[in-house]
Amino acid sequence: METTPKMSKNLLYRPSKSGCILKLERTNNDLSYLEKKMTSYVCEPNTYTLFIKSESLRQTLRSLKHANAELIKALKREKDLKIDLFEKTMDQIRSYMELQKSVEEYSSMLRY
Repeated sequence: METTPKMSKNLLYRPSKSGCILKLERTNNDLSYLEKKMTSYVCEPNTYTLFIKSESLRQTLRSLKHANAELIKALKREKDLKIDLFEKTMDQIRSYMELQKSVEEYSSMLRY
């Protein structure tokens, strides 16, 4: 029985319009989860510095969600996958991964 590679590797080796859309939709779901986490009581900032960091992360979350939605619309309008749309998709995924790391760092700062 043959297993399929992970989506990110699959996107790099055989990029497709539907693969990009699927990855961006999953990323949007993950962003919604991060947004809920950031608005929960557990992530409530307790210093001014943490408040500024929290607001910055929330703003980045909102803008990344909006950019993902716009990119999904653009991909759905096109008949075939364009190179620039594929590159934008990969940039969005990288941005999400960086944001996820920043949220984890913020969460760890709250514990100390």
